[in-house]
Amino acid sequence: MADVRAAREGGAVAGVSGGRAIRVQTNTRKGDSAMRQIIRITLAAVVSSVAVFALVEPAKAETIVNSTAELLKNKTAMQYVFSRPAMLVMYQLGVEDDKKFNLQPDCKSKYQVKPVGAVVLKPITFPDGGQNPTKGIWLTRYQLDRCGDSKIYNTLFLADANGGNPTPKAFYPGNPLAGPTLVQDAVMLAVTTAIARSGLKECTKADVFDMRVTQPPHDVIEAGKTMRGVWNELWTFKACGQMLDVAMTFTPDADGGGTSFSTGPVTSKRAGSQ
Repeated sequence: MADVRAAREGGAVAGVSGGRAIRVQTNTRKGDSAMRQIIRITLAAVVSSVAVFALVEPAKAETIVNSTAELLKNKTAMQYVFSRPAMLVMYQLGVEDDKKFNLQPDCKSKYQVKPVGAVVLKPITFPDGGQNPTKGIWLTRYQLDRCGDSKIYNTLFLADANGGNPTPKAFYPGNPLAGPTLVQDAVMLAVTTAIARSGLKECTKADVFDMRVTQPPHDVIEAGKTMRGVWNELWTFKACGQMLDVAMTFTPDADGGGTSFSTGPVTSKRAGSQ
């Protein structure tokens, strides 16, 4: 069993309660990738929607959001992070990931984007009178509902140093307890383990399909030593026509200096049977 120690990371995603949702009506035909929204915003408008990112009210003085806890307490910053333009960008990236995984290709029902949580990876600075932050990196987690099914996706946003539009980037899908930095540290070990143990040694491409908690933080006693806050997750990769499930274990250091992670059993099944 591989075991790796990671430095202290940016923390888990903090949940959002009572968040509003955005509904999108799709009308997809074979050979036609255009989508029509009932809110009358075309997909092209979604692509450019980052251009209208703005605080509900411009900051009257420089505001710095140093942590996820501060973000959750700052109503204005939360309204910015889960603003209508931001959620439309999440919708677009979620639809792109759906296409990559061949999920719901014939869905014609309403798409609904629901906020799940957020985490601050680097402090977010809103300048005096500014509409957009000039510093900071944050991640938003959201649920994409469509055709009776749902999937959790994540998006990273990077602030522009000149106060321009933040740059969005799709992050690995799923709802792990591990924070984004810890996930980034562990994903290479997970995917190489999955490929090696599944017998797909010739496979050169694998995509993270899902991450979920299978056992919440609990105490583990080994050789008379108690390890506190240990939790388990199941990470799924789509690789060369197979879905590979990798058991992951995360163990926080006793001194709070970081978190160790290790891989467990790997199981596989044909893609499409998940």
